[in-house]
Amino acid sequence: MQIDFKFFVFLLFSFPLIGLSQVKSFEIIDSSLNTVIVTASKSKEKRIESPVAISVIGNQQIQEAKATRIDFLLNKVSGVFMPSIGNEQHMMSIRQPVSLKGLYLYLEDGLPIRTSGLFSNNALIEINTAAIQQIEVIKGPASALYGAEAIGGVVNFIHAPRPTKNALSISHHINNNGLLKSDLVWNKAGQQSGWGIYLSQIGQKNGQLEYSDYTKTALSLKRDFSFKKNWTGYQQIQYIHYDGQMSGTVDSLKFNARNYSTQQSFTYRKLDLIRLRQNLSYQWNATQKTSLNLLYRGNTMDQNPAYLIASSSNPTKFKGQINSNHFDAYVVDLQHQIQLKKIKSKILLGGYMDATQQGLVAEYIDIFKDTLINKFTKYTKPVNDSFITNYKTTIYNKAVYLNWIQPITKALRINATIRYDQFDYRFKNKLPAGTPSANNVFTNWTPKLGATFNQGNWGTYVNYSKGFVPPQITEIYNAIRVPYLLPQSFTNYEIGSWLRIPNGYIEWSLYQLNGRNEIVSVRQADGVNLNQNTGQTTHYGIEYQVKYNINQFLQLNFNGSNARHLYVNTILKGTDISNKEMVAAPHFFSNLTLLSQWNSALSSSIEWQHQSSYFMDEINATRSPGFDVLNLRINYTIQKHVLWFQCINLTDQFYATMATKNFSVRGNNAYAYYLGDNRTIALGWKWNIIL
Repeated sequence: MQIDFKFFVFLLFSFPLIGLSQVKSFEIIDSSLNTVIVTASKSKEKRIESPVAISVIGNQQIQEAKATRIDFLLNKVSGVFMPSIGNEQHMMSIRQPVSLKGLYLYLEDGLPIRTSGLFSNNALIEINTAAIQQIEVIKGPASALYGAEAIGGVVNFIHAPRPTKNALSISHHINNNGLLKSDLVWNKAGQQSGWGIYLSQIGQKNGQLEYSDYTKTALSLKRDFSFKKNWTGYQQIQYIHYDGQMSGTVDSLKFNARNYSTQQSFTYRKLDLIRLRQNLSYQWNATQKTSLNLLYRGNTMDQNPAYLIASSSNPTKFKGQINSNHFDAYVVDLQHQIQLKKIKSKILLGGYMDATQQGLVAEYIDIFKDTLINKFTKYTKPVNDSFITNYKTTIYNKAVYLNWIQPITKALRINATIRYDQFDYRFKNKLPAGTPSANNVFTNWTPKLGATFNQGNWGTYVNYSKGFVPPQITEIYNAIRVPYLLPQSFTNYEIGSWLRIPNGYIEWSLYQLNGRNEIVSVRQADGVNLNQNTGQTTHYGIEYQVKYNINQFLQLNFNGSNARHLYVNTILKGTDISNKEMVAAPHFFSNLTLLSQWNSALSSSIEWQHQSSYFMDEINATRSPGFDVLNLRINYTIQKHVLWFQCINLTDQFYATMATKNFSVRGNNAYAYYLGDNRTIALGWKWNIIL
């Protein structure tokens, strides 16, 4: 699937050069390098003073993209690929192959949106896009500050700060796939407080991809306040309801026929959640500050998942399951910041406590397939006992951490962090037979050491960090016997640099990430499948960004990543796959965007996303070709109104965002493809009202 280069160049320069006498210049390049971030050290600092690879998607970029899904934003970041698998469901790849694994930590204003041990690969459904002000992405392990699952990277969604003026905005976005997204944002400023309401309603019906309808309602209410000079804080309520059909994958017959129909007719995912947060900060004096966060998460997910449909010896009968997962989490996060002015040090002391009660019920279903139309048509529950799983788990995560930042000279800064985590899993089986009730405890010390050197027009950093992931609840308790599992551990070595050039800058990061004790499912001699720690992996690569102002109305952004992901000393299903490339691990993916600010009212962008080929199976026998996709966006502002036009997948490429082949030693290989967006034409309107 190749794009004609001449056609791409034509698109880059085909817009009429109107109103150039009233051109609105692009941002000063220094503002990108000196962006103030909060994720790298849990406190405000300049981006170039953080010894990590961190990218920022600012509010200007968010407003330009007019994104209906988060992947449209994250895929602009070097080293990040977030494949859409339908209806806001997704996978992730940051310094790891594309997968569903719990190797990423998703934050909302610095706190995890889910409890560690209950990772969901679709966790970003649980974000209200209308409330996002900025996104910060750390690439590589950040467990020393944030704990478990922060391995491939950390994505922090930052909400708008306290409003300084009254405002109301209403927007509507519609496309030819039957999607309608409506947002309402209301801000009320006050002398000692401010209010914000962020409402987003999304619905899609009768899209080109069959069985892809969904609805989502997201509501965020936030009240910022200050009192008695030294006290500040905010209260926040988040509610999300999601109800989506699960189109799943298509097989090789449908994919090769360029067919957007699906085998599914009843699979679904439903989600209801609420998050309540109280933040309170006290400024003791000019050098000390204490912050407290109290958080409640309530989350219920019901599903009949397409990915758990399994074949049998009968080609018309399959096995599946219906499951319901609920948790209530109570979180206390306390940190104290000290500045030692004499030696110019900054110290952050923190403690974290998460107590979560979780329950999972899963039942078998018999699924029937009509082979004439290649579609699953109905399902029934078995007459006899159909329970697969019925348990409750209590999870306690207790942690303390210390971060120390010490300038050595005006140019050189040292940043060191250490964290201790203890996870206590208390499992109670409610079935009469099967996995016995059990308790498991996992502990870990996680260090991180980095340094930055910035002088004049260039700078560099080095970073050594560790990361860990305790077994997920479903990995350790979803079997007949409780397996003995160790946390997965990772060690990261990294160096990066940035350089100002005339009208732009270049930055890059070079890394090697080594993993141990990866968890895989292994068939035992008695025929039972148990999860086991086995093998090692290694991941190395380079990530880079070039931002260049061609002139006052054209800006070029290029983000790319070259990487290799390999198995080391790994046996899978009796086959040695050591030194083989990992599944779904492209060597190269990139995003090239040309932004055009034609005048103060008209802007446009043309975006080229490229992904190289990759192996679909563990034995490296079959490749997926990757893809090239063009996206066009045009925005026009007239007084208090913004109008936009978008064409996603401009050349209507037929491609898969993710493709795998199930490796079997018996030769029974099954191909699975998640289809990418067809050509999508969208129109939008936003009305900004100052009250």
